[in-house]
Amino acid sequence: MLGFGQRRGHRRTEAVQRFLLSGRILMCGFVVLLNGSAESSSSYADPCKAIAHRGPDASGHMGLRGPHWQAELYFRRLAVVDLDPRSDQPFGSPERGVLVYNGEIYNASQLRETLRRRHVTFTTEGDTEVLYELLLQPDASRLLDQVDGMFAFVLVLPDGELRYGRDRLGVKPLYTAADSAGRLAALASEIEPLRATGLTGDADPVAVAQGAMFLWTPPPRTGWQRVRAVPTGIVLAHRPPSYDEPSPWWRAAPVAPAEDIRAAVRKSVARQVRADVTVGLLLSGGLDSTWLGVELAGKGFTGPAFAARPGTSAAASAEPFEDDAPYAAKVADRLGLPLTWVDLDVDVLRRIPELVTTMELPFGDPAAFALLQLSHAARREATVLLSGLGVEELFLGYERYQAVQLLQRLPAWARPALGATVAVPRPRRYRGRADKFGRLLQLGPRDWSWATQAYYSGREWAALSPVVGLEAVTERHRAVAGAVLDGGGTPLAALAECDRRLFLPGLNLLYGDRASMRASVELRVPFLGEPVVACALGAVAEEQLRLGNGKARFRAAAVAAGVPEFVARRPKTGFGAPVRSLLREHGARLWPEVRRSPVFDDVFDRRVADRLVAEHVQGGRDRGLAVFGLFCAAVWWELNAVGGPGRASDVLTCYTAPALG
Repeated sequence: MLGFGQRRGHRRTEAVQRFLLSGRILMCGFVVLLNGSAESSSSYADPCKAIAHRGPDASGHMGLRGPHWQAELYFRRLAVVDLDPRSDQPFGSPERGVLVYNGEIYNASQLRETLRRRHVTFTTEGDTEVLYELLLQPDASRLLDQVDGMFAFVLVLPDGELRYGRDRLGVKPLYTAADSAGRLAALASEIEPLRATGLTGDADPVAVAQGAMFLWTPPPRTGWQRVRAVPTGIVLAHRPPSYDEPSPWWRAAPVAPAEDIRAAVRKSVARQVRADVTVGLLLSGGLDSTWLGVELAGKGFTGPAFAARPGTSAAASAEPFEDDAPYAAKVADRLGLPLTWVDLDVDVLRRIPELVTTMELPFGDPAAFALLQLSHAARREATVLLSGLGVEELFLGYERYQAVQLLQRLPAWARPALGATVAVPRPRRYRGRADKFGRLLQLGPRDWSWATQAYYSGREWAALSPVVGLEAVTERHRAVAGAVLDGGGTPLAALAECDRRLFLPGLNLLYGDRASMRASVELRVPFLGEPVVACALGAVAEEQLRLGNGKARFRAAAVAAGVPEFVARRPKTGFGAPVRSLLREHGARLWPEVRRSPVFDDVFDRRVADRLVAEHVQGGRDRGLAVFGLFCAAVWWELNAVGGPGRASDVLTCYTAPALG
């Protein structure tokens, strides 16, 4: 058995020996069908076959019956070394209740001792039984506040009552499907099993429009009329036999404020690195992943660490990204980590159908390509990967936070006048930012949360999509931001709340889960552990950053923990997929086929889309990501609304770009 960082022929350090515990990895997926909900569809013996990648080595099934209700629970599990079969799921008994659960409880050992003091006996060493026994306690809703972990679960009690929910931030996915009468009919870790059992209903044009506007779909929409994402940080209860009206059973309690970010990070990393399989690190050379590397190196971690680099010179073209590879190499050398390089396929246009299929929801962020490739490459050496995802949203690292902080300092009467006269700076790579800031000056605080993330102005959107109006596309942002503002919060606090409740689970955590699980790898996010969350959410938004210095508190703590200054001074960057360059060079050849997609009859105006594409291809204005979003929407609509791959999918799959110079 290889623990994290252990290589054959290498002896573990004493620190590593102490660090490894007998945690059990639960990379898995599940489906729960209620009251014969799939009987009207074609025969589908095991709906979990559609998500076998979430657990390709073992499966389980249990049927439960009551006088007027029934439930079928299906489960898929990835077998790992020394996995106790007594922890197999579905877990429990019809007499006490049956649980299916996806995730990891990082403080399971502490919770086990709490339950033992209540005379609870255990038959396994896994965290599944800990969660199961905790949920059956009379004060379970209080005990859930003590859980540090990522989880999505469904518990069916002996009388047929259903309880299901997700962790505070939605690290693990969970979806519900309703029948034609609006009653709960099924739950699943991904959407494909719900499609296979005929429970999704028609495609949702509003979600497709949102996917084009933002490049992701704000929850709870998913792309299908009858499927919704379960809210984060909540457990809902449904009563049989109709399972129609849910009632809240638990809500994540407000965190107790904590000041010591450094101590919190150390504690969270220590909890999340525990495993009896190999744990690897995703290293970009940025602030967040480097801090993880610093903490791991201090515990004797010697790899594997994985870093991405462009497979060709394409990513070094005129894209607004800085290459991560030199920083990752320098950090690995400084920390003594053996680095495994993953050469990325940067010709992302031909991989759009793969992206659309993997993400399931309307989606168009090319950053997901890097994690898809990293996960598949890392699977040969590691079963668990640690990632720095989540810091930007918790500690306010994106540029949009600084923009809104500046906006809220300006008098309301002055903003429109400034917006009408805002100058566009040079070089041209900053023009898009200036244009967006000028639009924000013309809007009010209730619109800033969506407008900072949108790839179209309100006027542009009205022309592009006369079918789905701006109000429908921005409904969730307006609702979340409006609640904060109406409660006396600042516009910056409203934006931060939108990002935690919508952007984080709808974009970064979505593609983090889908990309890693597609390779049967579990992605862990130590910066979203409860100790770190307490440091972030316990602080006022304005305390997290300064103008010109996003996530200032976090950055200062990272430097104090040993992150090198050359890393701390790096600007925020990302995976430099050369979308803009590829579309400018090859968009004119591809667009005549892509524009034939029915999405330009049903949702978008084809002639307006023509002008947007031409504007980018001809170099008049950088609209690369907006055009990429339209390409993704065209493929998604063909696959899910029309019934199968169409011309757009075919032309992109068969296309290969020459190397960009």
